[in-house]
Amino acid sequence: MLEPAIIDRIRHIFLHPRPHVSIHQATVLLGWTPRQMSEAIDSGEVELMTTPVGKWFWRHELIAKALEMCPLHQIEEALGSDADHALPHVLRTEELRVRLPRHQIAMLEYRAKQDETTVSGVLERELDGIASAHVEELSEALPEFAAAMEWPDEELAAIAC
Repeated sequence: MLEPAIIDRIRHIFLHPRPHVSIHQATVLLGWTPRQMSEAIDSGEVELMTTPVGKWFWRHELIAKALEMCPLHQIEEALGSDADHALPHVLRTEELRVRLPRHQIAMLEYRAKQDETTVSGVLERELDGIASAHVEELSEALPEFAAAMEWPDEELAAIAC
């Protein structure tokens, strides 16, 4: 179960109606320190939007960072009934039951504990790695795959200020 403060931050990130937030607000929403934000900006890890009134943090950047930090099933849980319109259908989670050797189950549980996540979170990251390695083939074979891999950039970058 997620802490109420994390649920609030996730809900704000995914349900925020504007295409951008201030750098300070993004820092708070991501749970970063000002130094972490400065380092991310300086290294190009995040991209800012510059306007005549200042620099802004794109909403799709916030979503991408939230997806890196929190497993999708926990984001869905935090969004509750709002997940239906906040997340594309292709990214909504489903339960999958598998049978694995016990040593692999123990390994997944160990990695989850080490990474302070869930077994689903560990598997999600590993499967993202496989997806990235085979993105061209999978995009051709699976109709919605390319859109899932590009989200949130494709959808949210088009929103006008």
